[in-house]
Amino acid sequence: MKAKFAGIQYLGESGMTQTCKEAVIQLIHAGEDIKDVKILTFEEAYSHAHALLLTLEYDIQIVIKGGFASGYNGEGPKGYAFVLNLLRNYTDSINEYIISKSIFERISNSSLTVKDLEYINSINPVRPARWYDSAYLYKGRESNIFSEFPLTIPMALLDPRLIELALNFDKNPDNAIMGAYRKLESIVKERTGLHNESGVKLFAKAFQGDDSVLYWENLDSGESKGRASLFASVYMAYRNNRAHQEPRHNISDDIREFMLINQLFILESEAIVRN
Repeated sequence: MKAKFAGIQYLGESGMTQTCKEAVIQLIHAGEDIKDVKILTFEEAYSHAHALLLTLEYDIQIVIKGGFASGYNGEGPKGYAFVLNLLRNYTDSINEYIISKSIFERISNSSLTVKDLEYINSINPVRPARWYDSAYLYKGRESNIFSEFPLTIPMALLDPRLIELALNFDKNPDNAIMGAYRKLESIVKERTGLHNESGVKLFAKAFQGDDSVLYWENLDSGESKGRASLFASVYMAYRNNRAHQEPRHNISDDIREFMLINQLFILESEAIVRN
């Protein structure tokens, strides 16, 4: 009787730790809700090989192939510790299960069967749990665990007027950032009629004081003053420096600065013209 293959997705490459780490990172970075983690372990003579069976929302299952290991020093155990310390931030349901060599090979070949999954769901987890020991081995690196996530702009948080610039951010961050500064000034000039002003002076007249052209409704004076001062502060702290120096090529700083400008766009959009 022909075996019925399980209709699940496979990510990563067997024996290649980095691809398996990246697969887990991409799932979390994409916002997938990981409900359960099954560590699928094949015990060899002097070491253990590990794959992962992840259950997501709506009981969707994804296999991360066997790129992880334990029982020796190397990239496999380091990667195993990394994903365990990462996944424990998102679910308390992490258990290890011992599987046969044949099932582990079918994971490598992306060919698990329905019977394999039924077997995995029927067996008891390893007790006492030992995956904590592997995670603890490299726990000192946990503080940097999120530094390996992709450095990307959260598009869903952007003011729509910045989308076009953000789409080309990876190619030329400095151009996108300076373009955002120029666009913000143009918008404020158009709304206020202050065409002869620029930079800090423009924003001071536009937002600061009881006679400012633009203001925010239903805010107390302290909050309004704080919002208004953000425009001048960001320009003095970041824009002026960037305009007169060569690009620093630090993508982390560039993204943070772009998101600062994004907040100014949002504040500008919420301000109304004073009657």
